[in-house]
Amino acid sequence: MTRYAIIMSAEKYQHFTPTQFTHADSDLLFDTLTKKCDYAVQHTILFKLSPDATKSPSDILSEIRNVVSNSTSGDSILFYFAGHGHFYEGKTYLILPNTVPDQYETTALPLDDISKELRLPERACFRLFDACHSGIDVRDGEDRLNSNGFIRSISHDASGWVTIAACNEDQYSISDPKIGHGLFTHYLCEEISNCKNAEVIYPETLKVKIADRVLEHSKTLGYTQTPTMNASISGNISIATKGANVVVAQVEKAVDTDPKSLGLRIAKLKEVKDILTNEVLENVLSVLSEQCLSDFTSQNILNFAISLGAKMSANEIPEKMHPFIVKFAKKISIQPRHDLERFEEEYEDPYSMGAIYALYPKKMKTRVSYSVRQSANLPSSALIIDLKGDGRCIPNIKILVYIIPLQITVCMLVSVFNCGWRDDLREIELVKNYYQMLQPADSNERIRELGPVASKDSIEIITNIVQKRVDHLERELLL
Repeated sequence: MTRYAIIMSAEKYQHFTPTQFTHADSDLLFDTLTKKCDYAVQHTILFKLSPDATKSPSDILSEIRNVVSNSTSGDSILFYFAGHGHFYEGKTYLILPNTVPDQYETTALPLDDISKELRLPERACFRLFDACHSGIDVRDGEDRLNSNGFIRSISHDASGWVTIAACNEDQYSISDPKIGHGLFTHYLCEEISNCKNAEVIYPETLKVKIADRVLEHSKTLGYTQTPTMNASISGNISIATKGANVVVAQVEKAVDTDPKSLGLRIAKLKEVKDILTNEVLENVLSVLSEQCLSDFTSQNILNFAISLGAKMSANEIPEKMHPFIVKFAKKISIQPRHDLERFEEEYEDPYSMGAIYALYPKKMKTRVSYSVRQSANLPSSALIIDLKGDGRCIPNIKILVYIIPLQITVCMLVSVFNCGWRDDLREIELVKNYYQMLQPADSNERIRELGPVASKDSIEIITNIVQKRVDHLERELLL
């Protein structure tokens, strides 16, 4: 039996936010399979895709076809992808570095096309996806990747495949900068490496081993991640054999790499202007908040009473907004200098106590909390613009303007919240997040660009909310 593998990762995107450590993950899997298992280099292809030197969908399919064209009955084929996935109009896509929003049919890679190339008769086929870094907004805030639909689709479409996904459809695929990898791929390769020489590795046992370790590690980071597996192949079919002898040929990897040396890249970063001074951060907050106030005032077709709140630190942001901020930061994979954290705590179900329940195992529940904090040496970073409704037809809206300092740049976030008709923060719902990364050379005019986008789009959404509210109230009067 000959084993074939196609390993693909996309880390930086032209129109979408980056994914962390996906290239490091694909390198790790390539080395694990070719150096520690029975995958020969000449039968294993590695795509590390980038915006500067990407490959078209047809180019990728052609190279995949060439790799597996010599496979025969009884061989196995493994496909791995780390990056963004998307479910759109009934089809599943892998997002490439130059994929254009709403042009997925021509600029993304349809999973069905890959399946046609790999799902060959009498071959064992494996799919590994570390592709739920998502629910991710594109950079202009106008579109969103359907990562939940992507995971749901690949999990339900198991015909002819053994599919292992990094997480459930309602979870995120977590990475940890301390290990420099995503948790799923890190423990996948570690468990393979821990197998004894000549040990046959089956996907079922591999999934069980990595699931426990991924779950345990993700909880230390404040998240829950549980890898899943789905299969329609009967019998015990191995995914690899540890330490088997294979013929290794010196074959060039299909990798798009940066020609610059690490030293030159470091030197270039040192030349970047520092925009994380208190003076710059204060200016960004002032310019953006003034622009948002002006734009929401000019778009005020619903006659809100608009007022501008005082500047405040991240510590003063209402707690009910914290979950939305922390989830946003995780979705776009930023590393802020503020502390944006998620915590999980297990506790005993209070309704499962008493004498009768003593006969059964304790039932545990999970309590999730979120925290947004900043250190005292950083300047004010947020303020709230209030749009006061009429208490009956027009809801109360709060607009959070939040300047998040990152490691070398700044994320400007405008979050629009619906507080209902009683102006109660307990009823708060996120309308939409709008954000933009501020680069060192950007001017005040660049900062102001976010205001018109956020005001125009969110007022349209709020108008639809009001329309539904009016329809409901009118129906009440007819009862």
